[in-house]
Order: sequence, then C-alpha cells, then structure tokens
Amino acid sequence: MATCRTYTYTSELYDRPALASSAALAWPGVRVERHQLAPMALPAHCHEQHLLLVHQGAQPVVASRRSGARVETDYYQRGDVGLYPGGEYGPFEWNGPVDIVQVHLNAQVLEDRARRDLDLTHFALRERFRCEDGLLAQVGQLLLAAAGGAHTLGQLYAESLATTLSYHLIEHHATFERRPAGPHRARLSGAVLARLDAYLEAHAEQPIKLEVLAGLANLSVFHFARCFKQTTGLAPYQYVLNWKIRRARALLRAGELPVAAIGDALGFASPAHFATAFKRATGQSPRNFQRG
Repeated sequence: MATCRTYTYTSELYDRPALASSAALAWPGVRVERHQLAPMALPAHCHEQHLLLVHQGAQPVVASRRSGARVETDYYQRGDVGLYPGGEYGPFEWNGPVDIVQVHLNAQVLEDRARRDLDLTHFALRERFRCEDGLLAQVGQLLLAAAGGAHTLGQLYAESLATTLSYHLIEHHATFERRPAGPHRARLSGAVLARLDAYLEAHAEQPIKLEVLAGLANLSVFHFARCFKQTTGLAPYQYVLNWKIRRARALLRAGELPVAAIGDALGFASPAHFATAFKRATGQSPRNFQRG
C-alpha cells in the first residue's frame, strides 16, 4: 500500500463540516459526529482513533475498499455499522449520498480501560467492514442526541453510554486474554452509598462524573457501574437523576425558591430540561407540583 497521510479523525478527510459534533463538550475518550455526504472516494489514509460508523440514511449505499489487489464491497442499509480500529486503510468509496453517525474512540483510553478494569493481558479490537449490531447503532445515536443537549444529565449520561459502548466492543468485537479471576465485591455497602449521596448533596449544582463516583467507592469505572446496578437496580445516571428529582420535590414543597432557581441549584442544563425531567418522573410540571 502506498504511503498514506495520518489523521486523528477520519472526518478530517471530508470536504464539509459535521452537522453536529460533541467536540466542544470534551467528553473523555469519545467524540461523536453526524455527517451528510455526497457520493465520494477517500484516498488511502491512516487514522489514530478507533471509528464506529452508523449508517442511518433512508437510502442504502454500496461501499467498497481496496487493499492492495483486493477489493472489498458490501451493501449498507439503515442501522448497519462499520468498525474500523485505528490504523492504515486503503482507498474507500461509496456510490450514493450517506447520512452517518461517527463515534471516535480514543485507542489508548479503550486499551487502558480493557487492561485495568477487566484485567486483560492482551486486547485487540476487530475490524468490521459491515455488520449488524443493534446495540452499537443505538448507543451511537444516543450519544449523538446527548451531544445536542437532549439529556438532562449531560456528561454523566454520555460517560455512561461511552462505558456501555466500550465494554460491548471489548466483549463482542475484540480478541483478548483474561487474567485468572480474583475476588470482587458484587455489591456496594451502605457506607459507600451514603458517601455518594453526601457527594451529590455537596455538588448538586455541578456536573457529576462517573469517574468521580467510582473513585468514591474505590473501584474502577467498570466494576463500580456493575456493582452499583446490582446494589440499587439502577444505572448511575438514573440514580443521580432520581436523587435530583427527590431533592427538587423537597425544595418545591418548601416553597422558598422559584422553580428556575431550583433547576439551577440542582445542575439541570436549562429550565426546559428541569421541567421535562420532573414531569417525566412525577407526571406534573414543577409549577403545578409546587402549587399543589
């Protein structure tokens, strides 16, 4: 293969900017973009980040890639995904307009997570030119929605999705070797849950990060998420949202603060986000709840 130019993100090859991107949000280890592109051909290139590509256009397209003398061709329909680990790739083209979600994963972050959290001695992500994986497609689209501010918990929600994505990739789209399993804590103690609640109380107005919550439990992110779900029956972001709604109910009953101030005090992204989350949880708007 001819010498190719190296890019951090494959989208640097495109002739038009992303329609949406999480770049400004600086999510750790993950970046999501949406692109609508005309039929085009990309030259041979290298990209540093792992790439998950979700096809969401209504019209199917035929994509082909050349590697030396070999040409690989496949038919992409809505919901199909491609997985391209960081590395060197030959010329790539598609024969029709595409609407795609691209999730870029930091290769080193993913490997560190695999080795640390899952105690793997070897890890390598597999390439999938085209495959069907409903969870990968769904998580890619949920990350895109979160980048547009569609979720009240912002970064914590995005981190939870990125964690789910990472471990699904490791489990179903990678080769690895595990160390012999050692003892682990399947549930969190009451003292740890109390520590988490105290942290939420002290930082209610600030963005909550999954890594910080895991640190309070002295666990890796993966083991924390698993133990937390086994202990509470909820994902961490769901627990935090429920906590905020309980706190909002108490503040609304007290009647000492206006509704907008309560939303700000509990770290909701906007009054609209607060009202939507509160009504989804209680069946009433914050103002109606306060009047009642």
